[in-house]
Amino acid sequence: MKKVLIIGGGGGGLILANHLDTNEFDVTIVDKSDLHFYQPWFLYIAFKGSKRKISRPIGELVRPGVNFVKDEITEINLDERKAYGSRKVVYNYDYIAIATGTSPDPDSIPGLRQIYDEYGDYHSNVYNSQKLWSHVKNFKGGTIAIGQASPTCKCPPSLLEGAFLLEERLRGMGMSVGTSDPLSPSNENDPTKTGEKGKSRIVFFTPFPRAYSAEPMNKVVEPMVKERGIEVMPFFDVDTIDVQNKTINSLEGDSLKYDLPIIVPPCKGPKIKFTPETVQDEERFIKADKNFMKIPGYDDAFAIGDCNTLPTSKTGVTAHLEAMTVSELIQGKYSEFNGRINCPFDTAYGKATFVIADYNNPVVPYPPTATKHFMKMSMARIYWMTLMGTADPIFERFFNITKPEKLNRKYSVPE
Repeated sequence: MKKVLIIGGGGGGLILANHLDTNEFDVTIVDKSDLHFYQPWFLYIAFKGSKRKISRPIGELVRPGVNFVKDEITEINLDERKAYGSRKVVYNYDYIAIATGTSPDPDSIPGLRQIYDEYGDYHSNVYNSQKLWSHVKNFKGGTIAIGQASPTCKCPPSLLEGAFLLEERLRGMGMSVGTSDPLSPSNENDPTKTGEKGKSRIVFFTPFPRAYSAEPMNKVVEPMVKERGIEVMPFFDVDTIDVQNKTINSLEGDSLKYDLPIIVPPCKGPKIKFTPETVQDEERFIKADKNFMKIPGYDDAFAIGDCNTLPTSKTGVTAHLEAMTVSELIQGKYSEFNGRINCPFDTAYGKATFVIADYNNPVVPYPPTATKHFMKMSMARIYWMTLMGTADPIFERFFNITKPEKLNRKYSVPE
Protein backbone atom coordinates (compact mmCIF):
# COMPACT_ATOMS: atom_id res chain seq x y z
CA MET A 1 0.00 0.00 0.00
CA LYS A 2 1.51 3.35 -1.08
CA LYS A 3 1.94 6.06 1.53
CA VAL A 4 0.51 9.53 0.97
CA LEU A 5 1.83 12.20 3.36
CA ILE A 6 -0.10 15.46 3.58
CA ILE A 7 1.53 18.38 5.38
CA GLY A 8 -1.20 20.68 6.68
CA GLY A 9 -4.70 20.09 8.00
CA GLY A 10 -6.30 23.10 6.36
CA GLY A 11 -9.01 22.98 3.71
CA GLY A 12 -6.76 21.74 0.91
CA GLY A 13 -5.12 19.05 3.03
CA LEU A 14 -8.37 17.70 4.45
CA ILE A 15 -10.19 17.66 1.12
CA LEU A 16 -7.30 15.79 -0.47
CA ALA A 17 -7.13 13.25 2.35
CA ASN A 18 -10.87 12.64 2.33
CA HIS A 19 -10.94 12.02 -1.43
CA LEU A 20 -8.26 9.31 -1.47
CA ASP A 21 -9.21 5.65 -1.34
CA THR A 22 -7.87 4.37 1.97
CA ASN A 23 -8.21 0.81 0.70
CA GLU A 24 -5.50 1.66 -1.81
CA PHE A 25 -3.43 4.27 0.06
CA ASP A 26 -2.03 4.75 3.54
CA VAL A 27 -2.98 8.40 4.12
CA THR A 28 -1.48 10.54 6.89
CA ILE A 29 -2.08 14.22 7.65
CA VAL A 30 0.48 16.04 9.81
CA ASP A 31 -0.27 19.47 11.32
CA LYS A 32 1.25 21.40 14.21
CA SER A 33 -2.27 22.18 15.50
CA ASP A 34 -5.01 19.71 16.26
CA LEU A 35 -7.72 22.26 15.35
CA HIS A 36 -9.05 23.34 11.98
CA PHE A 37 -10.55 26.85 11.68
CA TYR A 38 -13.08 28.24 9.24
CA GLN A 39 -10.90 31.21 8.34
CA PRO A 40 -13.40 33.27 6.27
CA TRP A 41 -15.28 33.93 9.51
CA PHE A 42 -12.36 35.88 10.97
CA LEU A 43 -13.89 38.81 9.07
CA TYR A 44 -17.13 38.68 11.06
CA ILE A 45 -15.36 38.32 14.38
CA ALA A 46 -13.28 41.43 13.64
CA PHE A 47 -16.06 43.69 12.31
CA LYS A 48 -19.26 42.30 13.83
CA GLY A 49 -18.06 40.69 17.04
CA SER A 50 -19.37 37.27 16.02
CA LYS A 51 -19.05 34.52 18.61
CA ARG A 52 -19.80 31.64 16.24
CA LYS A 53 -17.78 28.50 16.93
CA ILE A 54 -15.49 28.15 13.91
CA SER A 55 -13.10 25.39 14.89
CA ARG A 56 -13.23 21.61 15.06
CA PRO A 57 -10.63 18.96 15.86
CA ILE A 58 -8.86 17.77 12.74
CA GLY A 59 -9.18 14.18 13.95
CA GLU A 60 -12.97 14.51 13.70
CA LEU A 61 -12.82 15.85 10.15
CA VAL A 62 -11.05 12.93 8.50
CA ARG A 63 -12.71 9.85 7.12
CA PRO A 64 -12.12 6.43 8.70
CA GLY A 65 -8.74 5.09 7.62
CA VAL A 66 -7.04 8.51 7.42
CA ASN A 67 -4.37 9.04 10.08
CA PHE A 68 -3.84 12.37 11.80
CA VAL A 69 -0.60 13.22 13.61
CA LYS A 70 -0.01 16.41 15.59
CA ASP A 71 3.55 17.42 14.77
CA GLU A 72 5.39 20.30 13.14
CA ILE A 73 7.29 19.41 9.99
CA THR A 74 10.64 21.21 9.97
CA GLU A 75 12.41 19.60 7.02
CA ILE A 76 11.48 17.81 3.79
CA ASN A 77 13.97 15.98 1.60
CA LEU A 78 12.28 15.47 -1.75
CA ASP A 79 15.17 13.39 -3.10
CA GLU A 80 14.98 10.86 -0.26
CA ARG A 81 11.18 11.02 0.17
CA LYS A 82 11.47 11.86 3.84
CA ALA A 83 9.91 14.50 6.09
CA TYR A 84 11.20 15.33 9.56
CA GLY A 85 9.08 16.53 12.47
CA SER A 86 9.83 18.44 15.64
CA ARG A 87 9.02 15.27 17.59
CA LYS A 88 12.09 13.66 15.98
CA VAL A 89 9.85 11.43 13.88
CA VAL A 90 10.83 10.61 10.29
CA TYR A 91 7.90 10.29 7.87
CA ASN A 92 8.50 8.24 4.73
CA TYR A 93 6.19 8.57 1.75
CA ASP A 94 5.49 7.57 -1.83
CA TYR A 95 3.56 10.78 -2.48
CA ILE A 96 3.70 14.05 -0.58
CA ALA A 97 1.32 17.02 -0.75
CA ILE A 98 2.33 20.23 0.99
CA ALA A 99 -0.73 22.22 2.06
CA THR A 100 0.56 24.40 4.88
CA GLY A 101 -1.07 27.67 3.87
CA THR A 102 0.76 30.90 4.61
CA SER A 103 2.26 32.57 7.66
CA PRO A 104 1.90 36.29 8.57
CA ASP A 105 5.22 38.15 8.61
CA PRO A 106 4.73 41.42 10.53
CA ASP A 107 8.47 41.69 11.21
CA SER A 108 9.27 42.32 7.54
CA ILE A 109 8.09 45.96 7.73
CA PRO A 110 9.54 48.34 10.36
CA GLY A 111 6.87 49.29 12.89
CA LEU A 112 4.32 46.70 11.78
CA ARG A 113 5.04 44.28 14.62
CA GLN A 114 3.85 46.86 17.15
CA ILE A 115 0.66 47.48 15.17
CA TYR A 116 0.08 43.76 14.78
CA ASP A 117 0.56 43.05 18.47
CA GLU A 118 -1.63 45.93 19.65
CA TYR A 119 -4.46 45.96 17.11
CA GLY A 120 -4.46 42.49 15.58
CA ASP A 121 -5.85 41.90 12.10
CA TYR A 122 -8.59 39.87 10.40
CA HIS A 123 -6.47 37.35 8.48
CA SER A 124 -4.25 35.61 11.02
CA ASN A 125 -6.27 33.89 13.73
CA VAL A 126 -9.27 34.13 16.06
CA TYR A 127 -7.29 35.90 18.78
CA ASN A 128 -6.13 38.68 16.44
CA SER A 129 -9.66 39.07 15.05
CA GLN A 130 -11.06 39.45 18.57
CA LYS A 131 -8.34 41.96 19.37
CA LEU A 132 -9.28 44.03 16.33
CA TRP A 133 -12.97 43.91 17.24
CA SER A 134 -12.18 45.40 20.66
CA HIS A 135 -10.75 48.46 18.86
CA VAL A 136 -13.47 48.67 16.20
CA LYS A 137 -16.36 48.53 18.67
CA ASN A 138 -14.79 51.26 20.84
CA PHE A 139 -13.81 53.56 17.96
CA LYS A 140 -15.06 57.11 18.63
CA GLY A 141 -13.87 58.97 15.54
CA GLY A 142 -10.89 59.85 13.40
CA THR A 143 -9.11 58.19 10.50
CA ILE A 144 -9.11 54.46 10.01
CA ALA A 145 -6.36 53.30 7.67
CA ILE A 146 -7.18 49.84 6.32
CA GLY A 147 -5.29 47.86 3.72
CA GLN A 148 -2.66 45.32 2.85
CA ALA A 149 1.03 45.63 3.53
CA SER A 150 2.15 43.71 0.44
CA PRO A 151 0.76 42.67 -2.96
CA THR A 152 0.64 38.98 -1.95
CA CYS A 153 -2.36 38.34 0.26
CA LYS A 154 -4.83 35.61 1.11
CA CYS A 155 -8.34 36.08 -0.28
CA PRO A 156 -8.07 39.35 -2.27
CA PRO A 157 -11.76 40.32 -1.82
CA SER A 158 -11.35 40.21 1.96
CA LEU A 159 -9.41 43.48 1.97
CA LEU A 160 -12.37 45.48 0.66
CA GLU A 161 -14.81 43.31 2.58
CA GLY A 162 -13.20 44.71 5.72
CA ALA A 163 -13.59 48.29 4.49
CA PHE A 164 -17.23 47.77 3.50
CA LEU A 165 -18.22 46.09 6.79
CA LEU A 166 -16.37 48.80 8.69
CA GLU A 167 -18.30 51.55 6.90
CA GLU A 168 -21.57 49.74 7.64
CA ARG A 169 -20.55 49.45 11.30
CA LEU A 170 -19.66 53.15 11.66
CA ARG A 171 -22.88 54.37 10.08
CA GLY A 172 -24.80 51.93 12.24
CA MET A 173 -23.22 53.61 15.28
CA GLY A 174 -24.42 56.99 14.02
CA MET A 175 -21.05 58.19 12.77
CA SER A 176 -20.56 60.10 9.57
CA VAL A 177 -17.99 58.79 7.10
CA GLY A 178 -16.41 61.89 5.60
CA THR A 179 -14.06 62.33 2.68
CA SER A 180 -11.01 64.51 2.31
CA ASP A 181 -7.61 64.26 0.66
CA PRO A 182 -5.74 61.27 2.15
CA LEU A 183 -2.48 62.66 0.78
CA SER A 184 -2.71 65.74 3.02
CA PRO A 185 -2.56 64.35 6.56
CA SER A 186 -1.14 67.54 8.04
CA ASN A 187 -4.45 69.45 7.96
CA GLU A 188 -5.13 69.46 11.71
CA ASN A 189 -8.33 71.50 11.28
CA ASP A 190 -10.06 68.51 9.72
CA PRO A 191 -12.01 66.88 12.60
CA THR A 192 -11.79 63.48 10.93
CA LYS A 193 -8.01 63.66 11.39
CA THR A 194 -8.04 64.66 15.02
CA GLY A 195 -10.41 62.03 16.34
CA GLU A 196 -13.44 64.29 16.96
CA LYS A 197 -16.32 62.11 18.13
CA GLY A 198 -18.80 61.11 15.43
CA LYS A 199 -16.56 62.07 12.54
CA SER A 200 -14.64 59.41 10.68
CA ARG A 201 -12.65 58.64 7.57
CA ILE A 202 -11.96 55.25 6.09
CA VAL A 203 -8.88 55.26 3.90
CA PHE A 204 -8.29 52.06 1.96
CA PHE A 205 -4.66 51.80 0.87
CA THR A 206 -3.51 49.30 -1.73
CA PRO A 207 -0.38 48.61 -3.79
CA PHE A 208 -2.57 48.24 -6.87
CA PRO A 209 -3.71 51.03 -9.21
CA ARG A 210 -7.38 50.75 -8.22
CA ALA A 211 -9.64 49.72 -5.34
CA TYR A 212 -9.89 46.15 -6.63
CA SER A 213 -6.93 44.75 -8.49
CA ALA A 214 -8.92 43.05 -11.29
CA GLU A 215 -10.39 45.76 -13.51
CA PRO A 216 -13.70 44.01 -14.40
CA MET A 217 -14.61 43.62 -10.72
CA ASN A 218 -13.32 47.10 -9.97
CA LYS A 219 -16.01 48.46 -12.30
CA VAL A 220 -18.56 46.89 -9.97
CA VAL A 221 -16.81 47.89 -6.75
CA GLU A 222 -15.62 51.43 -7.41
CA PRO A 223 -19.06 53.07 -7.51
CA MET A 224 -19.86 51.51 -4.12
CA VAL A 225 -16.57 52.71 -2.69
CA LYS A 226 -17.30 56.28 -3.79
CA GLU A 227 -20.94 56.19 -2.70
CA ARG A 228 -19.99 55.10 0.80
CA GLY A 229 -17.33 57.75 1.28
CA ILE A 230 -14.42 55.32 1.42
CA GLU A 231 -11.22 56.93 0.17
CA VAL A 232 -8.74 54.93 -1.88
CA MET A 233 -4.97 55.43 -1.92
CA PRO A 234 -3.66 53.43 -4.90
CA PHE A 235 0.00 52.62 -5.60
CA PHE A 236 0.67 52.58 -1.86
CA ASP A 237 3.32 49.97 -1.02
CA VAL A 238 3.89 50.06 2.74
CA ASP A 239 7.53 50.79 3.55
CA THR A 240 7.63 51.80 7.21
CA ILE A 241 5.24 52.64 10.04
CA ASP A 242 6.02 55.44 12.47
CA VAL A 243 4.08 54.27 15.51
CA GLN A 244 4.96 57.29 17.63
CA ASN A 245 3.57 59.74 15.06
CA LYS A 246 0.84 57.34 13.85
CA THR A 247 1.94 57.48 10.24
CA ILE A 248 2.16 54.83 7.52
CA ASN A 249 4.77 55.61 4.87
CA SER A 250 4.92 54.13 1.38
CA LEU A 251 7.77 53.23 -0.94
CA GLU A 252 6.32 55.79 -3.35
CA GLY A 253 6.92 58.60 -0.81
CA ASP A 254 3.33 59.10 0.40
CA SER A 255 2.24 59.18 4.03
CA LEU A 256 -1.03 58.40 5.75
CA LYS A 257 -1.90 59.43 9.31
CA TYR A 258 -4.21 57.17 11.28
CA ASP A 259 -6.15 56.92 14.51
CA LEU A 260 -6.94 53.24 14.01
CA PRO A 261 -4.63 51.13 11.82
CA ILE A 262 -5.98 47.90 10.30
CA ILE A 263 -3.10 46.41 8.39
CA VAL A 264 -3.00 42.92 6.91
CA PRO A 265 0.66 41.86 7.20
CA PRO A 266 2.67 40.32 4.36
CA CYS A 267 2.27 36.57 4.09
CA LYS A 268 5.05 34.09 3.45
CA GLY A 269 5.32 30.42 2.60
CA PRO A 270 6.09 27.64 5.09
CA LYS A 271 9.11 27.78 7.38
CA ILE A 272 10.34 24.37 6.28
CA LYS A 273 13.85 23.47 5.19
CA PHE A 274 13.68 21.86 1.75
CA THR A 275 16.11 19.69 -0.13
CA PRO A 276 16.62 20.97 -2.75
CA GLU A 277 16.30 24.58 -1.58
CA THR A 278 15.42 25.76 -5.07
CA VAL A 279 11.81 24.52 -4.77
CA GLN A 280 10.98 27.67 -2.76
CA ASP A 281 11.07 31.25 -4.03
CA GLU A 282 12.40 34.25 -2.10
CA GLU A 283 9.12 34.52 -0.14
CA ARG A 284 9.24 30.80 0.75
CA PHE A 285 6.33 29.92 -1.54
CA ILE A 286 6.68 26.51 -3.16
CA LYS A 287 7.09 26.38 -6.91
CA ALA A 288 4.46 24.25 -8.60
CA ASP A 289 3.09 23.55 -12.06
CA LYS A 290 -0.02 25.67 -12.60
CA ASN A 291 -2.16 22.83 -13.96
CA PHE A 292 -1.03 19.81 -11.93
CA MET A 293 0.46 21.39 -8.77
CA LYS A 294 3.56 19.20 -9.14
CA ILE A 295 6.79 20.56 -7.71
CA PRO A 296 9.21 20.89 -10.68
CA GLY A 297 11.37 17.79 -11.07
CA TYR A 298 9.19 15.58 -8.85
CA ASP A 299 6.23 13.51 -10.02
CA ASP A 300 5.54 12.39 -6.45
CA ALA A 301 5.41 15.84 -4.78
CA PHE A 302 2.67 18.46 -4.91
CA ALA A 303 2.04 21.89 -3.40
CA ILE A 304 -1.61 22.87 -3.04
CA GLY A 305 -3.43 25.92 -1.76
CA ASP A 306 -1.96 29.15 -0.43
CA CYS A 307 1.60 27.82 -0.06
CA ASN A 308 2.25 27.49 -3.79
CA THR A 309 3.24 29.93 -6.55
CA LEU A 310 0.32 29.36 -8.90
CA PRO A 311 -0.74 32.50 -10.84
CA THR A 312 -4.16 32.61 -9.20
CA SER A 313 -5.73 33.87 -5.99
CA LYS A 314 -4.88 32.34 -2.64
CA THR A 315 -8.36 31.31 -1.52
CA GLY A 316 -10.18 28.39 0.06
CA VAL A 317 -12.06 27.53 -3.12
CA THR A 318 -8.81 27.47 -5.09
CA ALA A 319 -7.26 25.11 -2.53
CA HIS A 320 -10.40 22.97 -2.72
CA LEU A 321 -10.20 22.58 -6.51
CA GLU A 322 -6.45 22.02 -6.50
CA ALA A 323 -6.88 19.28 -3.89
CA MET A 324 -9.54 17.59 -6.02
CA THR A 325 -7.15 17.59 -8.98
CA VAL A 326 -4.27 16.17 -6.95
CA SER A 327 -6.48 13.41 -5.50
CA GLU A 328 -7.33 12.29 -9.03
CA LEU A 329 -3.69 12.40 -10.16
CA ILE A 330 -2.45 10.35 -7.20
CA GLN A 331 -5.12 7.76 -7.95
CA GLY A 332 -3.91 7.41 -11.52
CA LYS A 333 -6.62 9.45 -13.24
CA TYR A 334 -6.07 12.39 -15.56
CA SER A 335 -7.07 15.72 -14.07
CA GLU A 336 -6.05 19.30 -14.67
CA PHE A 337 -6.64 22.48 -12.67
CA ASN A 338 -7.82 25.35 -14.87
CA GLY A 339 -7.12 28.19 -12.44
CA ARG A 340 -10.73 28.57 -11.35
CA ILE A 341 -11.41 31.06 -8.58
CA ASN A 342 -14.78 31.59 -6.96
CA CYS A 343 -14.25 33.97 -4.03
CA PRO A 344 -17.27 35.12 -1.99
CA PHE A 345 -17.23 38.92 -1.58
CA ASP A 346 -19.40 40.54 1.10
CA THR A 347 -20.23 44.10 0.06
CA ALA A 348 -22.14 44.79 3.33
CA TYR A 349 -25.75 45.84 3.83
CA GLY A 350 -26.93 42.29 3.19
CA LYS A 351 -25.45 41.89 -0.29
CA ALA A 352 -22.53 39.97 -1.72
CA THR A 353 -21.04 38.77 -4.97
CA PHE A 354 -18.42 36.27 -6.14
CA VAL A 355 -15.08 36.90 -7.83
CA ILE A 356 -15.10 34.31 -10.61
CA ALA A 357 -12.42 33.65 -13.25
CA ASP A 358 -9.96 31.04 -14.51
CA TYR A 359 -6.72 30.96 -16.49
CA ASN A 360 -8.54 31.55 -19.78
CA ASN A 361 -11.32 33.89 -18.70
CA PRO A 362 -11.09 37.28 -16.95
CA VAL A 363 -12.90 38.11 -13.73
CA VAL A 364 -16.64 38.40 -14.22
CA PRO A 365 -18.16 41.83 -13.37
CA TYR A 366 -20.73 40.05 -11.22
CA PRO A 367 -23.17 42.42 -9.44
CA PRO A 368 -23.92 41.98 -5.70
CA THR A 369 -27.31 40.62 -4.64
CA ALA A 370 -29.02 39.50 -1.46
CA THR A 371 -29.15 35.94 -2.83
CA LYS A 372 -25.38 35.81 -3.16
CA HIS A 373 -25.05 37.08 0.40
CA PHE A 374 -27.29 34.27 1.59
CA MET A 375 -25.07 31.82 -0.29
CA LYS A 376 -21.94 33.19 1.38
CA MET A 377 -23.53 32.94 4.81
CA SER A 378 -24.74 29.41 4.07
CA MET A 379 -21.19 28.32 3.34
CA ALA A 380 -20.37 28.67 7.04
CA ARG A 381 -22.94 25.96 7.73
CA ILE A 382 -21.99 23.45 5.03
CA TYR A 383 -18.24 24.06 5.21
CA TRP A 384 -17.57 21.01 7.35
CA MET A 385 -19.47 18.85 4.84
CA THR A 386 -17.23 20.28 2.16
CA LEU A 387 -14.11 19.05 3.93
CA MET A 388 -15.57 15.56 4.26
CA GLY A 389 -16.65 15.43 0.62
CA THR A 390 -20.35 15.03 1.38
CA ALA A 391 -21.20 18.37 -0.27
CA ASP A 392 -19.45 17.50 -3.56
CA PRO A 393 -22.68 17.30 -5.65
CA ILE A 394 -23.70 20.79 -4.51
CA PHE A 395 -20.36 22.29 -5.48
CA GLU A 396 -20.14 20.46 -8.79
CA ARG A 397 -23.54 21.88 -9.73
CA PHE A 398 -22.63 25.38 -8.56
CA PHE A 399 -19.27 25.43 -10.36
CA ASN A 400 -20.96 24.23 -13.55
CA ILE A 401 -23.66 26.91 -13.63
CA THR A 402 -21.17 29.66 -12.73
CA LYS A 403 -18.48 28.91 -15.31
CA PRO A 404 -16.72 32.21 -16.03
CA GLU A 405 -17.12 31.89 -19.81
CA LYS A 406 -20.90 31.66 -19.33
CA LEU A 407 -21.14 34.54 -16.87
CA ASN A 408 -18.86 36.81 -18.89
CA ARG A 409 -21.16 36.47 -21.89
CA LYS A 410 -24.02 37.63 -19.70
CA TYR A 411 -22.41 40.36 -17.59
CA SER A 412 -19.45 41.74 -19.50
CA VAL A 413 -20.01 45.04 -21.26
CA PRO A 414 -18.13 45.52 -24.57
CA GLU A 415 -15.53 48.26 -24.50
